[in-house]
Amino acid sequence: MGKTKQARRKTIRYFRWSVKAAFLLAFTVPVAYLLGVPSEPVYSLLFGGLNQPLLSLPMSQSPCSMYAFFYGSIGPGAWLVCPVGGLQILLTGRVDAFNLLPMILAFFVFLIPIFLLGNVFCGWACPLGTMIDGFDKSVERFLPKINMKREERSQRDREDIASKQGSQVHNSQFGNSFVCPSCPFGRVLVNKYGVVANGILVTSLVGSAVLRFNVFCTICPIGISTRGLFHLKAVTSITGRLGPTGKLMPVIVELWAIPVVAILLSLREKRYWCRKICPVGASLNIAGSFSPLIKPTVKADKCIMKECPKTCEDYKLDYCGACRQIDQKQCEKVCPQGINLLNKGSLAKCTKCLECYIQCEHDSIGIKLFGVPDAVSSLRRFAAKLKRQPKNDAS
Repeated sequence: MGKTKQARRKTIRYFRWSVKAAFLLAFTVPVAYLLGVPSEPVYSLLFGGLNQPLLSLPMSQSPCSMYAFFYGSIGPGAWLVCPVGGLQILLTGRVDAFNLLPMILAFFVFLIPIFLLGNVFCGWACPLGTMIDGFDKSVERFLPKINMKREERSQRDREDIASKQGSQVHNSQFGNSFVCPSCPFGRVLVNKYGVVANGILVTSLVGSAVLRFNVFCTICPIGISTRGLFHLKAVTSITGRLGPTGKLMPVIVELWAIPVVAILLSLREKRYWCRKICPVGASLNIAGSFSPLIKPTVKADKCIMKECPKTCEDYKLDYCGACRQIDQKQCEKVCPQGINLLNKGSLAKCTKCLECYIQCEHDSIGIKLFGVPDAVSSLRRFAAKLKRQPKNDAS
């Protein structure tokens, strides 16, 4: 691929990072001071407890909290920010009847762009994801030994997942497994990426229904780093039972250790929090499986990892392999979600970052503006498997 074309593709990366930086600034930089937002007390559990404020900050910087400040209530507009927070609030049963229907409608309005574009929030807007990506880039540049170890660990994990998926398919052919490897639930069970995140998501929803406050929002690193409204209300639900500070929606300094830990987890693997723990990402992945837009695909006739392209200067040698040793599935390595694009891996977790498209030097990655959603493809495979089952039994 020509240098000019490669340079044009890299502008997509620069544009995405500009968007990520803009969202990070909008969520975290305290421009609320300039808007006349009143200050709220900040508490420390180690210094003064909940009775003596440590310092004061504007009520919040997050869009949901700013909405509540300007409009005077937690209305539907505040629900257009986090689907997990919205679901937890609904399950607490503490939404008044007047706001119930508007909030449900607002929640589904939020899901429309996700159903269309997939998990674009994690790759383009999430402030915590931007901080984690920036930390990952720093590790790559300044800590090469640690980066090499985590790359090796990620490679072993990918090989382990591939072998488990292969054995699952083999067992299902002989009737030794109850899991359908081609259906969405089967893929979740045989793939350890996301299993913990899905478990945290379910636990948070059940816990919110039982305890009657949004459980995960209390410790959500995104909410803590942006002083989001759902986080503040969750903390208020706890501290309100301990004393008068509950009416002040307090910010507790020590909780900042949670987003710091979420970032430092990337020392083990890139985007460790995002890929394996974050329930917000898990919920967006589920909705993203219905996304029909912007689908990266592999052009088999150009991909050097599949065969020798005819455009290669050494094509007449029949087999060389040097380019394979150099490339080593770069499209998979640069993917923040570790999607196995070469073997038609599920795109439900695709964040539309287009790094695979940018990184490929052989022009073997194409972008379909419209494609079949993963959920539909999985259901088709599952239905086809059920149709073939009686024939296999009869034989």
